[in-house]
Amino acid sequence: MPELMDAPVCLVLRYFTVGGLERVVSLLANELVARGVSVRVVVLGTSRRNALITELDDAVETHVLDGPWVLRLRRLQSLSKGHVVHLHFGDGKIYPSVRWALRNHPKLVITYHSVYRHIRSRSANRIDRFASRRCSNVVAVSTAVARYCTDEVGLSPGLITVVNNAIPDSPVPVFEHTRGPGLWLIDLAGIQPHKNHVTIVRGLAILRGRGHDVRLRIIGDGPEVADLFRIASDLGVAAQVDWYGAVWRREIVASLLRTSDIFVSASRFEGTPLTALEAMQASLPLVLSDIPAHRETSDGAASFFPADDAEQFAARVEELLDADVRARRGRDALERLSHFSVERFATGYLQVYHSPARTNGRRLDSQQHAERRPFQRSSARVASGQAPRT
Repeated sequence: MPELMDAPVCLVLRYFTVGGLERVVSLLANELVARGVSVRVVVLGTSRRNALITELDDAVETHVLDGPWVLRLRRLQSLSKGHVVHLHFGDGKIYPSVRWALRNHPKLVITYHSVYRHIRSRSANRIDRFASRRCSNVVAVSTAVARYCTDEVGLSPGLITVVNNAIPDSPVPVFEHTRGPGLWLIDLAGIQPHKNHVTIVRGLAILRGRGHDVRLRIIGDGPEVADLFRIASDLGVAAQVDWYGAVWRREIVASLLRTSDIFVSASRFEGTPLTALEAMQASLPLVLSDIPAHRETSDGAASFFPADDAEQFAARVEELLDADVRARRGRDALERLSHFSVERFATGYLQVYHSPARTNGRRLDSQQHAERRPFQRSSARVASGQAPRT
């Protein structure tokens, strides 16, 4: 198979909506062009929210396709010719027709951005496994995601490289946001079932019931908003929740984080959670659901609770009522962020693009790289359900 060692890169998405996957693609595209790589972004269709596409650098060539699906696939074949093709599909979708259209491409890379067991069936995993036979390399954004790819999708460990996500480290424009009195928690995530905001709201009610002046900011939108608002109202805490909806501009998000006290998440599934990285950047202490991706990302710089246990969540927040304790844990979080640098992120992907294709789980050469980590399954960790530390 010929290798496109110095070829331009074509990043392919189904939509360019406002979400974590799209933020990862924006950062990757912008970092690649900053390093002199020619980058083309192909979006296979528009969504209801498309504002995040404006974050792409002017040097990134962008194509948003429309018309009949078969014509979009033909256009994709034309636009991807001569490029390293890198697929980014969210929500566990496979899009076999896209894979088929690119089946003869000499360099096809796929990134798995999360664990999809909550929305994937076994038959879908079998289709994914079959469709991935022709890809050159698979990137998992965390060890937890790599383990999902091997243990549930059935991909060979030798096909997979772990490249952790990152967040921009450039200065953020100043945007000042005021806050009221009390202890402010912040949950930054799309309001989807697996993000499990209800545990946070129930925990807020418990904390206030114990006499703590605790308030909550929820930054995100999604299909669960109405039900979540009803639950907050039933628990008598709706007035103690600030509902911001979908906010994506960095300076606004950074201000909200900077003027909060504790970052919280009860998510059941994650890849490398960007919002936790942003909280680390803001030196916030973290109270996170005890899932492998959160353990892997924050290591010892967070407090953990079972995802559906509001009592334990409240207890972890109570451990951070003292300002000195919060400051110390915030410093721990900021120190941990150094493991997720933009340099490692961009270099890791460039090494994947330039590496030989993998076949039958074996490298076609023996070259090893420090920044990109070929995935090796650890049976002890898998059995215990814990993520290997990075």
